[in-house]
Amino acid sequence: MRMAFLSVHSSPVGKAGSKDTGGMSTYLRGLSGALGEMGYEVDLFTRAASPDEAGVKTLSPGVRLIALDDGAGPLSKNKLYPHLPATVDAIEKFCRTENISFDLIFSHYWLSGCVGRELSKNWQVPHLVMFHTLGRAKSEACQAENEPDLRLAEEENLARSSDQIIAAAPLEKERIINYYSLRKDHVEVIPCGVDRQLFCPLNRPVAREEAGLTGNKVILAIGRIEPIKGYELLIRAAALLPDEDKIKVVIIGGDEKSEIQAAHLKELAADHGISDRLILAGLVEHQYLPLYYNAADVTVIPSHYESFGLVALESLSCGTPLVAGSTGIFSELLKPYTKETAELLTKKKSPGILLENRTASAWAEAIRNCYLHRSAPLDPSITNEILAPYNWRTAAYAFSNLIQEL
Repeated sequence: MRMAFLSVHSSPVGKAGSKDTGGMSTYLRGLSGALGEMGYEVDLFTRAASPDEAGVKTLSPGVRLIALDDGAGPLSKNKLYPHLPATVDAIEKFCRTENISFDLIFSHYWLSGCVGRELSKNWQVPHLVMFHTLGRAKSEACQAENEPDLRLAEEENLARSSDQIIAAAPLEKERIINYYSLRKDHVEVIPCGVDRQLFCPLNRPVAREEAGLTGNKVILAIGRIEPIKGYELLIRAAALLPDEDKIKVVIIGGDEKSEIQAAHLKELAADHGISDRLILAGLVEHQYLPLYYNAADVTVIPSHYESFGLVALESLSCGTPLVAGSTGIFSELLKPYTKETAELLTKKKSPGILLENRTASAWAEAIRNCYLHRSAPLDPSITNEILAPYNWRTAAYAFSNLIQEL
């Protein structure tokens, strides 16, 4: 079986943490790689930013990345929609030239969904959609996120017209069903996996030395620099932590497109008197992220909304505890903050803390409880049990079973 995976607005091999690249790219690489190992053929289609970047590249056995020049040149995702017919034409031209056909289409994000919908009609094959984030959910969760009506309308159209929707977390499945009044069996949960060979406990003093983070309690956050990530809450919580704890808040992610939001975070830190505590580290290559997870005392995910939250799996896989809110996959991994869960932290028997409110004082208390008891990686028996369902082979088998029924 040959499958077409569509990632129109973002390359699956783009730099994680940049404006339009994140967990979706990891999902595409991880799932397609595991499907390739099972004997499927997967072609990942994306737009080339320029004619020089167009071409075909083998990523792993059975998996190709196909970057196509559709003639529109580099475009931000906000300007891409009118040019999607050209992307459809470019994909169809490539398939005619290569004399290949596909048994199904799996579109990632709503823009790809619009392309996949047209190809599905033309090729008469099933169309699967994974939104990764929902415009309506972003707008409801964070007022600073102003998603266009066009996106909201197209997401609803795709939700109703697709043959199957994939969600990464049970909470996201529930949201999709409620938003669009869908049958439960129209949405399938296939979660992300985590590469536990890459994301694993390391020698902590060495990791801290190499990351340049010795002598401080390190609070780590990883993700794109944008309002939905809720970094303002993290900064306000950090301002409440005692000076004697010598904390550093390290935020990894963001690129030149994030300069305005990054400047806002710096200004907020200055207003709260903690400019010297905040480090905006910018982009870090994926293979070096385990160094930072291991150097950290706690990973904090203050997002208003996550459709999954891959950072949580990576942090736990490295043995670093979490503080996160009630979104994405976090309620599946963590228990709400109580006296009992706080005591478990002292015994290294808790993976972290789930917070169900967004008050800075509560987050400061939870963060401090985590970093005060971070002297060694989490108990492997705990992390192994929590992370057991989250691997790409399991995801690939679930996907394979699903498509056999379409």
